[in-house]
Amino acid sequence: MPISSNVIALVGGRQSFRTLVKLATPVTGVLLYTLSQAAWSGAWVPQKGDGYAKIGYADYSADDFFGNNDDLGEFNGVNISYYGEQGLGNNIGIFGSLLYQDLEQIDSSGNLTESSGFGDTELGIRYQWQASPFVFSTSFTVKLPFLYDEDDELPRGNGQEDYELRFLIGRSLNQYGYFGIEAGYRLRVDEPSDEYRYLIEYGFNVNDNLYLRTKIDAIESAGNADTASTGTNTNLSITPEFDLGRLELTAGWNFGEANTSNGRWGIEFTYNKDLYGDNALKGDGFQIGLTRAY
Repeated sequence: MPISSNVIALVGGRQSFRTLVKLATPVTGVLLYTLSQAAWSGAWVPQKGDGYAKIGYADYSADDFFGNNDDLGEFNGVNISYYGEQGLGNNIGIFGSLLYQDLEQIDSSGNLTESSGFGDTELGIRYQWQASPFVFSTSFTVKLPFLYDEDDELPRGNGQEDYELRFLIGRSLNQYGYFGIEAGYRLRVDEPSDEYRYLIEYGFNVNDNLYLRTKIDAIESAGNADTASTGTNTNLSITPEFDLGRLELTAGWNFGEANTSNGRWGIEFTYNKDLYGDNALKGDGFQIGLTRAY
């Protein structure tokens, strides 16, 4: 089937979230370790009753650091994440993520610290302003730090709330796939610096079942942290002030026929690599996810 009819279903001139979501899947798993990042599915908002869910298993490791840090020996993390998105109608969708982490950090002297349990939870709402000539949406996300103790020996978060406003643009390229561009500002209460956030994404379908996607996901510190070093938090993946750009490469497979009204299960594999940054871990990892679009 041509990509144009498989990926970009035009419903009354509006691109169907259900057929596009398999490309514009959320950022979860490894990225959540170092970015405490909200998950999102691009500019497209699901129609009422449509939605998307993903359970992911991710592994991330780093033995290098962007900038100067003599304390790092090695950082390893495994997480299980859930991301869900639901269309409410009237161009409004809600989304949220939950993360369970198993972390270990070894300092330069060989001392090991570990931590297991839930991390930050994120909840958000997105409104799609227009569908043509390109999709334009705005999202608002809240990060909630209530499922862990920020005073643990190796905390799984900074223990503070975040509030993020993001602007999202997406456009179909028909048989050539689609692209997305996003920009946002994240207000972080207490000690950490606020953040500018950017994302560039491109994806396309190889056939009715196989899709490929790549993206650059970046954070730039606003430079207003109370302290730019680790502060009181020993977790080097969440320094109060950092810059980080990450490459993501994804291949996914959706089971069943493309135009079914019953929804589709899928699996996908993602590789992540930290490309550039400052005062942040430099590592890579992967994620395996089970997806359901309905």
